[in-house]
Order: sequence, then structure tokens, then C-alpha cells
Amino acid sequence: MSMNLARIRAHLGGFVTSEDGLVTVEWVALAGALAIGAITVGWIVLNGLKTPANNIGNNLSSCWSTANSNSGSTSGC
Repeated sequence: MSMNLARIRAHLGGFVTSEDGLVTVEWVALAGALAIGAITVGWIVLNGLKTPANNIGNNLSSCWSTANSNSGSTSGC
């Protein structure tokens, strides 16, 4: 019985001091950080482009109105 207990202690001691599982945890944390970083950068870029995109849409709408009132000519755009 004491032989089994010694083997169990040795096995648990090896399990606690082993760093094999730690590498997996590090990769998971790194992948999570990269995903959060990518989402953050995407959000910043998209919010920064909202105003220029609206300006382009307004200019196209204005040009379309000009073309309709000038028989298709967009020279005033």
C-alpha cells in the first residue's frame, strides 16, 4: 500500500512541476490577445472612416441630383 502511495505522490509531483500544459495556456492567451487586438483595431478604423464615407455619399448624391437637373451632365460636380 505504501508503494502505491509513493507512486501516486511521484506522479502528482511530476504533474505539478511539468511545464507541458503551460505552453498550451500561453498560446491560448496569446491567440485571445491577438483576436481582441484585431477587433479593437478594426473598430477604430471603421469609426474613423464613418465621416469620410458619409461625405462621399453626400457628394455622390449631390452629383446625381446635378446630373438629373442638367440632362445627365456632371460638369458641376
